[in-house]
Amino acid sequence: MTGCKGYGLRGSDARTEIERTKEADTPGEIPGRSGLQADRQTETSLSIMRGAWLRSKETEEIIMTLSMKEKKILYAYGCPSHHNTVTRLKWLTALTVDPEAKRRMLGLARKVETEVGENWYEDFYHHLRMEMDEYRRLKRSLRVLKSYTDYEEDLYEEAV
Repeated sequence: MTGCKGYGLRGSDARTEIERTKEADTPGEIPGRSGLQADRQTETSLSIMRGAWLRSKETEEIIMTLSMKEKKILYAYGCPSHHNTVTRLKWLTALTVDPEAKRRMLGLARKVETEVGENWYEDFYHHLRMEMDEYRRLKRSLRVLKSYTDYEEDLYEEAV
């Protein structure tokens, strides 16, 4: 739809922001960053923790958490390109009729645009895809397990 290509990481593009900040000794050395952005990026380190991306300085942590509805929206409409995902979310916001859904979509578009850096969005996206694939697999397994379990009849017989 907007020119996204595949889901695989390509060679040197798979490097994370952690590796880039470790290579940079001074604030201006991160490619594509200068001034205050470079200072902010070198002060923080990034890591993944159960679906939330953390920026931490030894003790202080800023967590970007996503609700299940937001994860489902990103799973359905997101792609590895940060710019294309944000553009797509903004178009969906414009097309949405329901005010509550419109507010939620615009909030998600702003959150992705401001809190997720373009340089590590692709890693974030692939982690989200893995997490949602696992969620759907477990949900399907639970549904199959419930269909083969007669737990209600057993509980009724024990009570009588």
